[in-house]
Amino acid sequence: MASHSLSFFRVLLLLFLTTLSERIKGQGVGINYGQIANNLPSPARVAVLLRSLNITRVKLYDADPNVLFSFSNSQVDFMIGLGNEYLQNMSTDPTKAQAWLQQRLEPHISKTRITSIVVGNEIFKTNDHVLIGNLLPAMKSVYAALTNLGLEKQVAVTSAHSLDILQTSYPPSSGSFKEEFIQYLEPLLDFHSQIKSPFLINAYPFFAYKDSPKEVPLEYVLFEPNPGMVDPNTNLHYDNMLFAQVDALYSAIKTLGHTDVEVRISETGWPSKGDENEIGHVSGSGVEGGEVNLAKEGQLTITEKGGDLDVAGL
Repeated sequence: MASHSLSFFRVLLLLFLTTLSERIKGQGVGINYGQIANNLPSPARVAVLLRSLNITRVKLYDADPNVLFSFSNSQVDFMIGLGNEYLQNMSTDPTKAQAWLQQRLEPHISKTRITSIVVGNEIFKTNDHVLIGNLLPAMKSVYAALTNLGLEKQVAVTSAHSLDILQTSYPPSSGSFKEEFIQYLEPLLDFHSQIKSPFLINAYPFFAYKDSPKEVPLEYVLFEPNPGMVDPNTNLHYDNMLFAQVDALYSAIKTLGHTDVEVRISETGWPSKGDENEIGHVSGSGVEGGEVNLAKEGQLTITEKGGDLDVAGL
C-alpha cells in the first residue's frame, strides 16, 4: 500500500477470525506503525498517544529499537517485521536468523511484549520467484532460532500477504489461489499448521472499489447500510466486502487441505487523501470528516487525518 495514499497510522484489525460471514470475534484493535514520512512524532510521544487511546496492538514494519524501548513495560503487544531484504541470507544460513534475533529481539523481549515476527511483506506480489522461494526457508530459520532461544511458544512466526494471491474471490465460497503460487503456498500452509501460527492478510476493500467504482457500491465497502450479497453456494449473506474477502481466503486455504490455519487481518484501511486516480477517498464520500466505519458490530470508527489517529465509540 503506497505510503502517500494512507496517512502515518494505518488501521490494523488483529482479529481472531473464525468465519467472518457470521460474526467478528475480535481480540483487540491496533495500528500499523510506519515511519516513512516527514515530521513524525518521536516514539516516546507515540507511546503516550497510543496509551491514551487504549491501543493495545502495534505492528512494526521493522524492529526499530527506539520504538521497542519506548514501549518498555507497556501493555502493548508488538508484531515486529523482518524485511524482504533479509530473506535470501536467512533462507540459506540459519545463523543469520539467530544473529538477527539476538540483536533485534533479545534486548527488548523482557520488557516489551513482542508476540510475533512477520517475515517478509507481500512477497508474492513481487512476482520474484526466487524471493518467493526464499520465504518459507527464512521462516523456518527464524522459528529454529526462536526454538534455540526457548521463545518459540512466546513469539509466533508468520508473514503478511496481499489479496493478490487469490485467483478467485467471488463468491467467497469459490475462493482459490493463483495457480503459479500453489507450489509455494502448500508447504507454507503446512508450516503454519505445524507451528500453529496465523496466516496474515493485508485486505483493502478500497482497491476493489477504486478499480470498479460503478460495479462496487461504496456502502458495501464502508460498512454502511446496503443490500449486500448472498453467496449462491452457501446462502451466507455478506453486508460488507471485508468479510467476504476473508471468507474467500479461508475457502482458498481449504482447497489446499487446511481448515486448521487461522487467518488474521494484518492491514486494512481507507485513505482520507489519495492520488488523482484514487477516487473514493473518504473526504469525497458521504462519510463526514474522513471517518471510516470499519467494524460496525464493535462500534469502531477510525478517523485518519494528517497523521493523527482518532478512535471514537469503542
